Amino acid sequence: MTRRRFFLDSEATATQKFYQILVITGVGITLVGVFTTCYLAIIESARAPFEAWISGKIFF
Repeated sequence: MTRRRFFLDSEATATQKFYQILVITGVGITLVGVFTTCYLAIIESARAPFEAWISGKIFF
């Protein structure tokens, strides 16, 4: 009968830490993209009238 391990291998925890770093990096990149898009939209809306937004003449 096999025995269960009570402690995780160092290799398993290293892999888990690597995946956590990848997930945190992905979430960080996503948040930076969202805030950058909001910032650019606010800056562009201050420069152009609202009608330009409705007609689709504004791009950033």
